[in-house]
Amino acid sequence: MARIKKKTKARPKPKRIKHKNSRPRLGLYLIAGLISILIMWALLHEPKDALQDTQALASNGITKDADAPSKGAKPKAEKTKTKTRAKNETKVVEEEKIEPVAVVKPVEKPKPKAGETELDLAIRTAADKLGVPAKAIKRKKSGEAIQYSVPIDRALMDLTYANMIFKGELERSGAALKSGTDDSNKQTLVFEQKGIPSQYHLVLYYDSSIYKGKTDHQTITIVVDDFGSIGSDLLDGFFSLDTQVCFAIFPGQKNSVLTMQKAQNQGRESLIHVPMEPIGYPRIDPGDNAILLQHTEAQIKRTLTQFITELPACIGINNHMGSLATTDADVMLSVMKTLKEHNKVFLDSRTTNVSVAYQTAQKAHIKAFRNDIFLDSPNINQSTMEAKLSRIIKLSKSQNHVIAITHCHNRDKLEYLKAIISRLKKAGFILIPLSEVGEYEVPEIL
Repeated sequence: MARIKKKTKARPKPKRIKHKNSRPRLGLYLIAGLISILIMWALLHEPKDALQDTQALASNGITKDADAPSKGAKPKAEKTKTKTRAKNETKVVEEEKIEPVAVVKPVEKPKPKAGETELDLAIRTAADKLGVPAKAIKRKKSGEAIQYSVPIDRALMDLTYANMIFKGELERSGAALKSGTDDSNKQTLVFEQKGIPSQYHLVLYYDSSIYKGKTDHQTITIVVDDFGSIGSDLLDGFFSLDTQVCFAIFPGQKNSVLTMQKAQNQGRESLIHVPMEPIGYPRIDPGDNAILLQHTEAQIKRTLTQFITELPACIGINNHMGSLATTDADVMLSVMKTLKEHNKVFLDSRTTNVSVAYQTAQKAHIKAFRNDIFLDSPNINQSTMEAKLSRIIKLSKSQNHVIAITHCHNRDKLEYLKAIISRLKKAGFILIPLSEVGEYEVPEIL
């Protein structure tokens, strides 16, 4: 009997269990580590390079709108090429601000004194900016209110300008103006700050008595630029100014020689206003016969000699524009050599903060001066006047003499200048001509 085979189910093959590898995949970690190192290197090095580029741009672009083309300047089609400009091509900055802007270093903010708040510090800071003597400021506490009484010299600034400075400082410290009252001789402002229970009452009032004698021995020289094209009544109006005010005259214009002669007849000093190459030339045009970086020493000498021959009564020169030319030591040395031959002085208009003109003049033993402030920038409104007067007062604290430059373009500028001169005189400043400013000082190490 045949044996019948039983069908048996095939046993399933055991599944192979894949165990996760617990060991780290070293290759991936090495790649990730390398990428991390590269990222960290980039973070550490790239900002430094960017900062250096920014600083280089800033150092070549701190300029003023004294380099803006004047009304008397004519278009100039001459092309220029120079070995020096090549390194400045990528750093051209349009010259739009007239006032020299100091290179400001970071300064640590002072801390409040014992018992003071941030608002006390803000009030002291604003008062110092305005030249208010610390001993003249009165502080008293009445209940929950703290009152400051601050005297303002009417001859130097008005209450509205002082109000603006104090308000700005207090608001930067976190305070909010709650209310204010105003009359002809006093303004009261009330400030509050979250976290400070006391209200601060700031009383600004006119009192010039404490300022008497404060600037009795301060002197100022004012130079008015851009003469040569204006004439008639406007020119006569400027000649009505104090004879201590110096005029800077463009050479080669229709009234250049006439202006020099009238100034000489008045006993008024004058300068030749010499066009020099600005950053952005030729897009920004300094005018005819400008001194350019591409010029040789012989060309510079010929140009200056021509100007001096035309305007021989001028005691020296100052630069019109020149934010690039005055940074080139070779160009400035050529200028000073010619001035020395003719016994002329030099006034650096300081249309850039990196000018080497004044130092070069000193090394050449030329009597030299530096402009401290442009009076008519950015405009000639009342707030600008107050700001300029405040700046002059601040400068007078740290130096014996101030030199200021303005312009003669129209009658509004004439009236503006008259008002500034009147205010300065009331504040005790004495106008003196350029030649009476102290003798030059040659640095001990040149």
